[in-house]
Amino acid sequence: MALTNGRRREVMSSTLRCMAALELLAKEPYEYTLSQVAAALKVNLTTAHRVLTTLLEGGFVEQQVSTKRFRVTGKMLWVGTAYLRHNPVFLASYAVLEELARRAEFMTHLAVWERDAVLYLHTVGPPGSQNLFAQIGERIPAHCTGLGKAMLGWRPEEDLRGIFENHPQAYTERTITTLAGMQKELEKIRGNGYAVDNEEGVAGMRCVAAPVRDQTGVARAAISVSGTVAELPLASVAKYARMVQEAALRVSVQLGFRPQSLSPMASRIRK
Repeated sequence: MALTNGRRREVMSSTLRCMAALELLAKEPYEYTLSQVAAALKVNLTTAHRVLTTLLEGGFVEQQVSTKRFRVTGKMLWVGTAYLRHNPVFLASYAVLEELARRAEFMTHLAVWERDAVLYLHTVGPPGSQNLFAQIGERIPAHCTGLGKAMLGWRPEEDLRGIFENHPQAYTERTITTLAGMQKELEKIRGNGYAVDNEEGVAGMRCVAAPVRDQTGVARAAISVSGTVAELPLASVAKYARMVQEAALRVSVQLGFRPQSLSPMASRIRK
């Protein structure tokens, strides 16, 4: 039987609330009480309980006996990693990232474009590395990362403007927070072919990143190496940039990118 418009809206609203609850539980501290879920979703306790009961029945959420707090289950990992299991960027870059980590002897990262952020898919550290890993699935604003800036250099203008319409946050005194400032930065990035995060996301850390481009020339992902400013001085950036660019190009070619056969759209983005 077909749903009426009112019933269709009700079903859609309930579904979206379930999705919003899962997004909440995916954030720190990862465990929430019923009242905290209700407050975050801006619904009453009865509605929040109904949402969580649906997720419990589906096996996506569990409730701790001792604290009564809700958290996601391993089923969510199985569902989420389906993205990796069929993702062409991840599959094409896995061995390349491992090799880059050995050559550069720095932490290496792979991330894809996710709205106005970068989504980390893989991190590799060389033996004995003390640097922080980026967690798989972690999302970080694009404007304050080398990965994000490398992608923005070869993405449509509306992606850039969308970020700065929302007044992005400054994470350090070096974070670029104006559209004009970022446009100037992207001109330099396109000229060099790589991006540098010079303590813009985390004080004391530096990152060199290059774009992974598809058959149209648009950046879908980026690869980077990162270290402390002492480990990765500005004088060594060009050396590591060449390694990162080579790795990114290898992955890009597997995705169908051909530098001599860019589409008109990609050519405009590149300029």
